[in-house]
Amino acid sequence: MTSAIALANVIFRYRQGGFTLSCPKLDFFPGELSLITGANGSGKTTLSQLMCGILQPSQGEVRIFGKSAANLSLGQIGSQVGYLFQNPARQLFSGTVWKEMTLVDELLGRDSKSAACKASRLLEDFGLGHLQERSTYYLSGGEKQRLALCTLLMGGARFLILDEPTVGLDKPNRQILYSVIDSLLAEGRGLAVITHEAELIRRYPQAGRIQVDKGQVAS
Repeated sequence: MTSAIALANVIFRYRQGGFTLSCPKLDFFPGELSLITGANGSGKTTLSQLMCGILQPSQGEVRIFGKSAANLSLGQIGSQVGYLFQNPARQLFSGTVWKEMTLVDELLGRDSKSAACKASRLLEDFGLGHLQERSTYYLSGGEKQRLALCTLLMGGARFLILDEPTVGLDKPNRQILYSVIDSLLAEGRGLAVITHEAELIRRYPQAGRIQVDKGQVAS
């Protein structure tokens, strides 16, 4: 099976701070869930941002569905790999919840009726249906997290990277998140989830485990 994302002999160095991440070999596959764990500051987010082209390795190669990430634009990578930031405010751009949900489809000229139906369903599933006209500025942290995840699911990415997706979610909304993960895996989409959440780790004992420790990646 072709990897969704493959890292080979990757080394990344920050110009300031002296931190280095080393990943000899790592593969992520469609239809599989991988959990990325490690202490704060160990390099988990750095790894995830290398996986989706936000960061470029100092050495080695990252491949996205068989193509070198170095030869792909962020837009091309984004059509294949969706990324949920740990701080959801970083990926909310529109004035209202509804405009945020339909922004990408509107920019790309996609069918507005189909987009509206999908947006409505996702907002209802995540308990945001009553907030369609709410300013994104006045959402709580948990509501922003759920909205950011909804906007990510509006796209057709074949692989999703979620950085601490349970932060700010209460138990009912965590259960919704787990149901979404189950559905995405059943559709054949792959996921990599950065998490400290023991509940999530217990729920998916079959998931691949990737440990990041002081800049060293081990699977």
